[in-house]
Amino acid sequence: MCGMLRATMGRSASSWFSSLRASPSLRAVAPWLGVLVLNTLFVLPAVARQLPRQPLLIFTPSGDLLVLLALCTAVAGFRHAAWVRRGSVAVLLLLWLYMWPAMIGQIIIRQAPLLYDLLFLAKHVGILLMDLWTWSRFAALLGAVLVLTLAGWLGWRLFSAVVGALARRPARHLVRGIGVMLMALFALALFQDRRHVVGVRVTGPVVWTSPALVSNLGKSFTMYQRIKRGIEHSPYAQYRDSYRLDRKPDVHLFLVESYGRILFSHPDIAERWRGILAHHQQCLQDAGWHVVSGFSRAPVSGGGSWMAEATVLTGIRVRYEAVFRHLVDDIQNTPNLVRFLDSQGYQTVLLAPKDRARPGLPLENRYDYDTTVFALDLKYEGPPIGWGIIPDQYSLGFAHEYVFSRSTEPLFTNFHMVSSHAPWSVVPSIVEDWRALGGGGLEDAEEFEGSEGESASAREPGPGKFRFKELSDRLRHFKRFRAPRYAYMGDVDGLKLTSFAQAIDYDLEILVQYLEQLDGDKLVIIMGDHQPPLVSEADDTYDVPVHVLARDPALLEEFSAAGFSEGMDLNDGRFTTILHEALFSMVVRGLVRCCAEPGTEPPVLRPNGIHIGN
Repeated sequence: MCGMLRATMGRSASSWFSSLRASPSLRAVAPWLGVLVLNTLFVLPAVARQLPRQPLLIFTPSGDLLVLLALCTAVAGFRHAAWVRRGSVAVLLLLWLYMWPAMIGQIIIRQAPLLYDLLFLAKHVGILLMDLWTWSRFAALLGAVLVLTLAGWLGWRLFSAVVGALARRPARHLVRGIGVMLMALFALALFQDRRHVVGVRVTGPVVWTSPALVSNLGKSFTMYQRIKRGIEHSPYAQYRDSYRLDRKPDVHLFLVESYGRILFSHPDIAERWRGILAHHQQCLQDAGWHVVSGFSRAPVSGGGSWMAEATVLTGIRVRYEAVFRHLVDDIQNTPNLVRFLDSQGYQTVLLAPKDRARPGLPLENRYDYDTTVFALDLKYEGPPIGWGIIPDQYSLGFAHEYVFSRSTEPLFTNFHMVSSHAPWSVVPSIVEDWRALGGGGLEDAEEFEGSEGESASAREPGPGKFRFKELSDRLRHFKRFRAPRYAYMGDVDGLKLTSFAQAIDYDLEILVQYLEQLDGDKLVIIMGDHQPPLVSEADDTYDVPVHVLARDPALLEEFSAAGFSEGMDLNDGRFTTILHEALFSMVVRGLVRCCAEPGTEPPVLRPNGIHIGN
């Protein structure tokens, strides 16, 4: 009985599908439904970010798709129609694939990357995947690749089917159907806000991807041509040979990861943040420090710390990875703050506690610092904390005791802090003695001689030499650096914003405690690199705070003249004070102004820095 029932139901279902396929109404509407599905698939990466707010944006008509569909339908009866169809599908696939990194870039760093840039960013994507590695995440990534592949294959099959079905229609039916379809799509498009659609250009109710792709290619080619020419004619080249400092205060640059303007502008945190800054300012003033502050506009937002840092050090606006790589690869011919201070007799020190050798990615001393302190140099054996693993209090304490305090020359230090890096799931605790954080790894620290990371001027180690060192380091410290280390960011809410503020406050607190104990002639710059990821969407500027400190007010005159205000607090209503790319000329001008031979004319302030191809 059960078998007979299943057989009957099977025949009924088969009969129903057969009658459905034979239905004149369905056959009439099927190609237009196919066009709608194709359009939805094609515009998905361009509109995905806005779909939670505007679901109907998925029906935005794509000019590229409609034009190529019309072309293939018009030539369907010609001899080489199949080749035209294949070429059209290839073009559409290329355009579709272009929109995905544009969308991802907009989400993460709030800008669509140049295609030329993707060649360089591929390495960072591989590193990120390695850092985030778990089998579940690998499975999710593989699943995403399979879904995209399946979508591309279905799109190709559906495109061919739609072209074939439309080509068999009488001309009058085809024209009428096209008119109805276009009117429906255009009507839907008129009710949508398409300002945030990425990877395309909006022309009336239609979006076009091909002009955006051509423009991207053009910018990539122009950038490639202009980069080297810009370096060769850099106005900063005169700094090294034209100025001599008689007085040489130590210069300390503290880049606080993700310290952005959002803390001053968001209503849920701004008042509390001003109270925190008032406390820090009072502590610094009691220790004899003078402070001026302003907002600086970063070239990136949400990520790309190395590009923000490069902009500060070189005075060149660095928005793209390609520009960064060209500058670093030609660092011998690229004037920068590290080289200028080195030429003045400073010992230059980089403290980068996040940097370590990875398979395929050796350590780099990109700006030719005299001394580098990387992750393994710190001999940290404590528990991994957050993205940066090593708490900044430990890193700063170690570097001061074993490197900074032992210098017999004026000192330039660059400490790119890591404890305030997203996801802010764990904020380190401040302890009385930084050594208590290290877990007993300091037995042989007296023999510290710096890292073996290669410099920018000597990037080719002997055959097999660095690879063996890299592999041994990786294996020795695998347990400490094993994945998973990073929590998923999750939804951004008030709690996440509070955790972010606590992480920034942690870094500022350890800097204030450090500066309270620091004596001598010094210029200190504490600044953010860029706005934080995700939470910064509530403040769409690229601004970050900059606090400049010195015990001698004369060292701050250049910054005050540029619009910096006294104290650490900043009025959110103020416009951007400077750009990141202005800091190189400002620091050099400030040092020449107070510390060179009397009567020396300081270099010209370059408030916009240099823009070479980006």
